[in-house]
Amino acid sequence: MISETKMFIEAGEFPAKASRQQERNQAAVRRIAAKLKKIDPKIIVTCARGSSDHAATYAKYLFETQMRLPVCSFAPSVESLYAASPNLRDAFFIVISQSGRSPDLLSATQAAKRGGAYVVALVNEEDNSLADIADDILPIGAGPEESVAATKSCIGAMSALYHMCTAWRDDNNMARALTVLPDVLADAWAADWSHALAPMRDIRQTLILSRGIGLAGAQEAALKLKETCMIQAEGYSAAEVRHGPMAIVDTEIPVIVAATFDASQHGINNIVQDFLGRGVRVLIAGERIERALHLPVPRAQDSKLQPLVFLQAFYKFVNALSCERGLDPDRPKHLLKVTETV
Repeated sequence: MISETKMFIEAGEFPAKASRQQERNQAAVRRIAAKLKKIDPKIIVTCARGSSDHAATYAKYLFETQMRLPVCSFAPSVESLYAASPNLRDAFFIVISQSGRSPDLLSATQAAKRGGAYVVALVNEEDNSLADIADDILPIGAGPEESVAATKSCIGAMSALYHMCTAWRDDNNMARALTVLPDVLADAWAADWSHALAPMRDIRQTLILSRGIGLAGAQEAALKLKETCMIQAEGYSAAEVRHGPMAIVDTEIPVIVAATFDASQHGINNIVQDFLGRGVRVLIAGERIERALHLPVPRAQDSKLQPLVFLQAFYKFVNALSCERGLDPDRPKHLLKVTETV
């Protein structure tokens, strides 16, 4: 039964946990924001793998648009394999990890500290070596996650990043949007996508498109389709899909689109029309476009939170799709919950 999977149960827990995360992290985000205002970093560097790296993609668009600072991704192997420690003076280094135990993330974080960065670790399991290295900890607070496929820890990292940005900006509009996020996530979890199971049941490939801050949701959704449904899924920016990927899409390969409800939505809609004009099946989450299959998703009060709302609905759907395809979403083939990469 779908309700008996750990993935379903754990993903469904986050709307309630989002409120507790906000309450618990108030002091931490204020402390971190005060330090950031004093340090005045010139660049933000993220470090993560897997679903946590999709949260880092979210951080890129969030902080580049709201704090007007460049955000780049640090490759852990630069330090762990090549021993090339970076100069990170005037940098704000954000490391994101569910477990906080992967050796390459630990060595990269140590290198960032040696390089002069201010280091904040977003971790779900707080008693770990990564937490010991960082200058400050921002708990994800999603609770134990036993299903191999990360769900609530990914959305939790994104909401914690948004909370941190809100405090750094002293932005009352963002604060209000964050306050109502748990209710919006609960509505997203209640959304019914069952009509999309049949069109997706037997597919082998798909593209998932969004743009801007929505790219993080597209990347994470694609990973979940690979992990739990054995579907070759790729998450792309709608701005990049014409640079090659569009050529391989035909009537046998559906396209899933995540609406953003921001400045990128017009361009996304144009891409959807291009696909529809070629007879491609398009499933669009949030927006209503004639001839495309509509997937209901509530609208976040702040469009910068829309990727979280999309993922909350998508996790429920992908769990059901995995079961529909005769798979066990809790135990993807050849995967482990904690991946310790050197």
